[in-house]
Amino acid sequence: MSTPTFLTPLLGLEESTVESKVEYVIGGLGLIDATREVVAQLIADDAMVVACGASPVLDRWRQRRDGGPAATGPQLEAVKAFVAIGFGNPGSPKNVDHVQGHVAELLWHRMVAERTVCRDGRTLVDAPPIKADALEPGGDGLVVYGDLDGELVFRLWEIKKHDASGAVSKTINRAAKQLRKRGHHYLAKLAGPATLTAQGALGELYDGMVDLWFERSERAGVGVSVGASSEHRPRGRNAFKSLRTQFPEFAAAAQTESIVLTIPDFPEFADRVKEVVWSGL
Repeated sequence: MSTPTFLTPLLGLEESTVESKVEYVIGGLGLIDATREVVAQLIADDAMVVACGASPVLDRWRQRRDGGPAATGPQLEAVKAFVAIGFGNPGSPKNVDHVQGHVAELLWHRMVAERTVCRDGRTLVDAPPIKADALEPGGDGLVVYGDLDGELVFRLWEIKKHDASGAVSKTINRAAKQLRKRGHHYLAKLAGPATLTAQGALGELYDGMVDLWFERSERAGVGVSVGASSEHRPRGRNAFKSLRTQFPEFAAAAQTESIVLTIPDFPEFADRVKEVVWSGL
């Protein structure tokens, strides 16, 4: 089975207006029927790439997903071990909230990795992989760009699955507060290991990333991404104002970003991703 190359064109994204103090996009309503299945297959494949890395288990999983014979013995147990990281196994599944959170992170990472040029002219330099297990402590996402002057800048992201008991704006507010209170801890965990391998200007950015955060530098910024069901779609830019409230020092709209994917029946979509992952067992 072949998986699609790009997610973003399938989402029907609507962008914020120039008047908005937070730069955001909303999309996902069109993920129904065949398109929905295409995206579920793509995200499931991404999940196993994150879990397996360069391990030959990834090819083993793909062969079984595509209708090949099931592995047996130790080889099957190895596939189960990698599948279980993010989704559990059929006999012991992960909590549904954890699965939905993991799918929200996978959707976010695919989107930012595909956005090679931003509206303000930034170009993508580095989008490190997300955690294979959404429950692992630490930051959810970090992205590095080059600005129009050739200087490297970064955005620290918090990714949530929507709590259906409230408005998406409440989820965004909760994530923004979390970034304000714990963003420096997240960056320290993300940037520290990167300093061992990153070189040149990128290495220098990672070296000083936590300092830049505390300084609320023009080179720093934040983002919040939410996976939600379509009935919780934000109705306007007021849903995102908490990002500006929590980070008033980030003056440019592009320093406070948000992605909200409102997919018809998001919990069912996340469950379908899990089923695709399990089909490789």
